[in-house]
Amino acid sequence: ASLRVSSMEVGQRSINFGRRPVRELHENTVLLRNRSAAPLLYKVSKSGLSASFDLSIAKEDRLGCVRPYAVRPIRFVFRPSLPGPFLDSFTVRNLQDVSSAVQVTVKAHAHRSASLHLSPHALDFGPLAISAAVPPPRVQHGAGGTQRLTIVNVAKGARTCSVSVAPELLLLDEP
Repeated sequence: ASLRVSSMEVGQRSINFGRRPVRELHENTVLLRNRSAAPLLYKVSKSGLSASFDLSIAKEDRLGCVRPYAVRPIRFVFRPSLPGPFLDSFTVRNLQDVSSAVQVTVKAHAHRSASLHLSPHALDFGPLAISAAVPPPRVQHGAGGTQRLTIVNVAKGARTCSVSVAPELLLLDEP
């Protein structure tokens, strides 16, 4: 009888997602390579820290076998739940050689996405004359269009928006 030792290699030990919005799903894959003639039995485990709830490893990739000299992708999903810096890791263990374990570090900076977009930020309608007898003139700016205010709600909830004009900026015609 001969003793076969399996040897593994993880393709990427550090993954940086960069700046990502909170609650947005990001998928990635780490390649696990069997560098021996024996099948590789492996197990993937998360760190157990509170931040590890933001990492999810595909169920079929948590425990498995890699054929000799083959490569197997390990898929995981990152979905940040809180804004701020994120640093966590998961470990890939060779079940036949307990001393052979590789830690994969996942980094990111999660930020809140904007919930309201206003374009443009400032409008200049010029002097306006408001009278019951005379309709207000059309304010021309640039290539011959009226000023337009666009408000876009990019949040999930409903919003109530109001537009107000400072009374000192209005020129009122008295009959």
